[in-house]
Order: sequence, then structure tokens, then C-alpha cells
Amino acid sequence: MSDVIKPENECPFNPEQYECHCITAPVGSFSWALIQLKLRKRVARSVWGDKGIYLAITPRVNGLTVEDSSAYAVDGVAVGAKYDYLTHIDLHNEHGNFVPWQPTQEDMMACDWGFFEDKVKLKPSVEPTYQLKARLTVGEHTDSSNEFQYWGYTNVMGKWEEISNNIPLFKGVAHFCLIQLVASSRRHFLLNSKNLNEAKKHLGSKRLVVRCLSKEYDLGVAEIDSATNLLYKQPENSLALEELFIASVDKTLEIEFNFFDN
Repeated sequence: MSDVIKPENECPFNPEQYECHCITAPVGSFSWALIQLKLRKRVARSVWGDKGIYLAITPRVNGLTVEDSSAYAVDGVAVGAKYDYLTHIDLHNEHGNFVPWQPTQEDMMACDWGFFEDKVKLKPSVEPTYQLKARLTVGEHTDSSNEFQYWGYTNVMGKWEEISNNIPLFKGVAHFCLIQLVASSRRHFLLNSKNLNEAKKHLGSKRLVVRCLSKEYDLGVAEIDSATNLLYKQPENSLALEELFIASVDKTLEIEFNFFDN
């Protein structure tokens, strides 16, 4: 191990050491941003826009071992070799992934650094065109042919209790459920109204964002089948909602449907 990366040569990582009630760096400068990172805050530049890009610090982990079939072993590092994973700054990119980051000269000279959370709060909010709130008791059902499995609410499973509804002429939900073809992993959500034509007219072109347990799930814009059902076919960010439904059989969830102009 090189002398320059021994723990005693690394700046101690203790957020309390960076607490200071004096002026240590101009707010918005890179020096200020570096201090905030060491305080375990997330920071971002204003020029990065609203794509979810931010920086976060990853603390040092000591005493790791190269394991067989690990990426390091595949690259030729001896299995069993000891190493420390050093403190570094990660960048969270617009696709939701993390990658080690180092600043450019422009980043270090910039004065547009701020807290990522503040950027999120300041992001203009868009009100949904229509909103529907309900309590959904999740049921589970497999059809008689064992071809399809369902989780959610239909006329043969679950329970639906409407709380509020501002959708014109929308008389209520007949079905909202996750459907899986038993023979494969293909799934989709189905929304069916008691007055199908009105559902198609008002909701067919809208983007649906479901809010449940303080989290949001963007299901996108529905496809409409021959029976005028609205089908939301497995967008990437619906997977967590699928898992929630499957894990919540016989539980009651307060759920909010927000429909936005696409």
C-alpha cells in the first residue's frame, strides 16, 4: 500500500469535524460544496438542470478482500488480496446510476453550487388535470384456466373505497389490478371504469402517475384495448409498484391517481 493512501494520511472522515458556525467558504462556491459533501449533503450545480443529477460522498471501507469471480479477479488481481475502498465522490446521473466523479476546472471555479434538495423543492410543480383518491384492499385471484393471475381490485377480489374524484362524468373504478400471464413474466396494469367511454374520452391520452405510501410511480400513457380497458404495459418505473401489489395481498393501501396532459 502506498504511503499516500494510508488512513493516517487521509483527511479523517467525521462529519462533525466540518461543522462550523463561521464563514469558511462563499456559499455556492466549490469549496462550500466540498464541505457540504463531507457533511453528507447532496449538492448540484444549477447548470445541470432538473434531470436529477447530483453529487454524494461515499465513505472509506477498510479491509476488503478480492473474491473469486469478482470484477477485480477477472481483471487479474490476485484472489485474496487485501485492499481499502477509499473515500470518493460519486455522481448520480440522469438515468439513476452512480459513477465516481472528479471536478473539471469549470466546476471548481463555478459559484452556482447548491443543495440538491433545494433544487427539487424549487422545481415548478405541475398540477394534475384529473385526480382520483381511494382506499384499495389488495386481493389476489387466478382464473379458472390458470392462465392469468391478478392482484388488486376487480369484481371477484379486493375492495375499493373512493375518497375523492374530480374526473368529469367518471362514475367510479370497476377494476384496477396488476395482471400477469402465468406462463411468462409479462405484466401490466389494467384500469377499467364503470362508464368505459368516458374513461377512454377523458383519460386515454393522459399520463398516469400513481402515488402510494409517499412514493410516485409513473405508468405513462395507456393503450386502449377492444373492450375500452386502459392498459399500462410495464414501464420501467412501474416494477416497484408491481412488487408492492404482490406483497400487499389483504392489506389496504391509500392510493392516488394523478392524470397529466401528455
